Amino acid sequence: MASFKALTIALGLLTLAGACSADPRTAPTPSSPAIPEITAHAAPMPGRQLGPAMYGHSNRTVSPAVGSVNGKPVIVTGGWDDLLRVWDLATRKLIGEPIPAGQGGVDHVELHHWDGKDIAVVSGGALRAWDLGTRRPLTPPIMTQTLDTNLLAVGSHDGQHVALTEGEYDELQLWNLTTGSTVGATLKGHEAEPRAGAIGQLGGTTVAVTGDADEVLRSWDLKTGKALAIAKVTSMDYISSIAIQGGVAVVTGTDGDSYGRMEHWDLATGAVTEVKHKGEFSPVELSELDGRTVTILGGAGTLRVADLATGKVIGHGWDSDDLLDHVAAVGRYGTTPILVIGDPDGTLTIWDLRTGRQLGKPFFGYGGGVETLAVTKVRGKAIAVTTGSDFTIRMWDLATHKPFRAPISCACIEYAPMTTATRDGKPVIIYADIEHGLVARDAATGKRVDKTGIFVASDNGPAPLSADGSVVASATQDGEAELWDLSTGNLLRQVTATGVDAVAVGSRIIATASGHQIKLWDQATGQPIGKPITSGGQAESLAIGQVDGKTIVFFRRKYAPGWGGIRLWDATTGEPYGKALSIRSTAMAVTRVGSRTVLVTGQDDGTVIVWDPQTMKPLLPPFSGHHGAVSGVAVTMLKGKPIAVSGGNDGSIRIWDLTDLSH
Repeated sequence: MASFKALTIALGLLTLAGACSADPRTAPTPSSPAIPEITAHAAPMPGRQLGPAMYGHSNRTVSPAVGSVNGKPVIVTGGWDDLLRVWDLATRKLIGEPIPAGQGGVDHVELHHWDGKDIAVVSGGALRAWDLGTRRPLTPPIMTQTLDTNLLAVGSHDGQHVALTEGEYDELQLWNLTTGSTVGATLKGHEAEPRAGAIGQLGGTTVAVTGDADEVLRSWDLKTGKALAIAKVTSMDYISSIAIQGGVAVVTGTDGDSYGRMEHWDLATGAVTEVKHKGEFSPVELSELDGRTVTILGGAGTLRVADLATGKVIGHGWDSDDLLDHVAAVGRYGTTPILVIGDPDGTLTIWDLRTGRQLGKPFFGYGGGVETLAVTKVRGKAIAVTTGSDFTIRMWDLATHKPFRAPISCACIEYAPMTTATRDGKPVIIYADIEHGLVARDAATGKRVDKTGIFVASDNGPAPLSADGSVVASATQDGEAELWDLSTGNLLRQVTATGVDAVAVGSRIIATASGHQIKLWDQATGQPIGKPITSGGQAESLAIGQVDGKTIVFFRRKYAPGWGGIRLWDATTGEPYGKALSIRSTAMAVTRVGSRTVLVTGQDDGTVIVWDPQTMKPLLPPFSGHHGAVSGVAVTMLKGKPIAVSGGNDGSIRIWDLTDLSH
């Protein structure tokens, strides 16, 4: 199947921006959730994950591919979360759990049927072939010479299943997808970055055709590794796709005005001719349908598909606001030829090529990052609440792993803290909103329950936020700290701290962090307690807990050196308590399990660790499961047992058994 490189350019820039903003080392991380009092019971297996991970936040889709698995029509998507997802075309539902690709992100997927197996060839940080029937890799990740593998073409050569990739110094390399070994020597000749390619037959010889950033085409004899010919396209400034058909290399791309162009390179005679298209439609991308090469045509806000051999349009057109905002794949569902479009917002739509009608409703194909996470109890059920980069708030029943209610759309501030509190005895969710400052919603109904003007977000970014029951600590536009009664909407206290980076509220004190200082305040009077504490760094988050009969402030540092390090301070003396943790933590929560206070951290390597604050030693082995950094952690009760809940940049929410801590 032809490469989708051109259509992923705009998408790649968007996903790259999203990936950068999701990096916990460069983006703010949420303050610690509320501190529930829980009592442990029972003691089966410690540290195991309870049930499958939950996915729901949607972000961006990369390279959907259409094919079949065990005779069932499917769509396979890959994304920057490093996961492959297989979707049932009929139901739009995910088939099985997402498959961890294990290669640092997926930027291209191609499907093939080889040796009776349904295969996905995936590129990204590495190259790999997956058996979609068994959901197992056929080889270990193939680590090519480049960090981000540019997959140019997949095909057959000398009885082997091979992939052609870009190597170092604009060289090309052929790989055996069964053994993971290289095939032949590197192909040298391109003087600019190769961008597209194809593998096919020419007079009984297996050849490859590749095009580079200088719009230069080269053909190669894959048996000898020698270059056969060279040509240059004349009508396009960017080569996006190449297909080999009947001794002709068909090339599509765009000109300087971003209009689609197509040229034919006759591999026998060397002649290069532009293919003229009537009307306002121009070729955008090459694909395959029922063994024939087709081209996707774009223009006048509409997409069409045409048979490359006959030039005839297949089916009707369908609307497209911006061609370069889509990644398209052509396939078949039963007897119906279809086109699947993946939009940068993560939506997949399926279209009937005969009628031009959309088949079914849009659905999401990518698990975007969970940005903040908290837990609460709603009608006796343990509920995880998350916000995501898709600007939704989602709630999950931790017992059933099913959504608790429909997603709530929000103008959530990116990586702004979120917490849960109570109002008139009912659980509420509090989060930072671009338009309305801090918003409170009834967790059961999703309706807003805050009173206008009560909460004000900081002009300098997400407002620090903490809750203890119905008491909420936040910051004003001037960076000062305020204490509000959520039930009445009344301002309880205002403290004179300025430039607040983080805040925490306990039963009797408020802690604020500004710059390199931590200040403690009497919650009843709003007056300072003791002298300011020199923290040694800017705070990412604060928490308050009881350790060994003492009130302790937990401080998580923001910047390197010591990025993510955690220190503890005695609230009474202002002196350091115990040992400091020099760890790459991305999230922190403090809670009680039975009679014991524990510190739970999320790490940038995807693990969750439970610590004893007195010794700063792990109480359990690290919990592993997330693919990417953990962005939020919380602890609650589920069916009488304590659990940790974590959300990650991989879009998953995972539950961990903590019952062993009661022993």
